[in-house]
Amino acid sequence: MSAESLLKSKENRPSISQMKSLLFTLAAFICLPCFTCLADKGKVVWQADTDEVAELNALNTALVEAYEEEEIESLRAMLAENHIHNNVFGSKLDKETFLKDIETGILEFLRYETPEIEWVIRGDMAVATGLIEAEAVRGGKPVPATKFRFTRIYVKEAGEWKVLLFQNTMVGIPKG
Repeated sequence: MSAESLLKSKENRPSISQMKSLLFTLAAFICLPCFTCLADKGKVVWQADTDEVAELNALNTALVEAYEEEEIESLRAMLAENHIHNNVFGSKLDKETFLKDIETGILEFLRYETPEIEWVIRGDMAVATGLIEAEAVRGGKPVPATKFRFTRIYVKEAGEWKVLLFQNTMVGIPKG
């Protein structure tokens, strides 16, 4: 009997209860290590004064400078290969699209600062959240806000912190 005829035969298909059981087992296998890790670590603590926070703050400062100066190669080195940039307009940009937007002038940062930033670090992953104060132009039009709440996820790649994901939201969108 061919593989195609086996797939077409209802007798050889798993039942819905078998599929649910398999799905539950798979989910438990994937999620259990995460829950175990969280249980071992205890309560999430936003960290302030550690060597890793100092290292990540320095990286954040370099990232901000690279945005302001449009240093594409510096940005390329700081972003993970599979970087995702979710912007304030709801667009999901991969690393190359995001960098191309800066390089071609579609996106221009006139000012970019992070006066507030907090960190949670778990092994080779760090989460930053805080406030960005920036002036930017996208597609020739000013971005309609200058304050943004953000989340950045960093991961270690070959021993170096890289930005894996960025998400921001406008704060206090001006009227008009």
